[in-house]
Amino acid sequence: MTRDRTYREASDGATPAPSDEVLMALVKEGDESALADLLHRYEAPLFNYARKMLGNAADAEDVFQESFLRVYQHRARFRPGAPFRPWLYRIATNLCKDKLRYRKRRPEISVSSLSRPGEEMGHDPLSKKAGETIQPDEAAIAGELAARMETALASLSVKHRAVFLMAHQEGLSYAEIATALRIPTGTVKSRMNKAVRQLMDVWEASQ
Repeated sequence: MTRDRTYREASDGATPAPSDEVLMALVKEGDESALADLLHRYEAPLFNYARKMLGNAADAEDVFQESFLRVYQHRARFRPGAPFRPWLYRIATNLCKDKLRYRKRRPEISVSSLSRPGEEMGHDPLSKKAGETIQPDEAAIAGELAARMETALASLSVKHRAVFLMAHQEGLSYAEIATALRIPTGTVKSRMNKAVRQLMDVWEASQ
């Protein structure tokens, strides 16, 4: 069924967007347009998360699409009142782990971890706001710093990389990360501390 979409189209533009949980409740009722809204909302952040977890844009695209396929397939399992975002990132993280395990069994040359149209800026060093012009020398510096950060992230174990990216790139709270990964909040904090220390060590060594 299709809901009345006017809640997003108030004439004064003041109507707040529905929460993830409201949209997911509609998805559970079979509303595919609500699923499309969630997909659009998480298209850039979830893709970026998967790309930095995997270092591979093609695999990240697979994870993004499979994540939302599973959201729809398992919509009946979503508990009313439960937060949507940790559930989504749990699904994506598990899919990333599956991809990485598969790579270990069947190593292959990784494709470039380039961004795609619509990928959000703002997480890479010296990124510019929309509409600003990046000079060639700035682009070269930004590219070098981004490559160093990719290398540093790749040095982390999967469990530490997931915690770091969820917190610093995706903005999840420690409580949300604990829910997503099904671990105590204290474990989230200890993993974060170790990830930050290791990243700093790798970053300094690469200078």
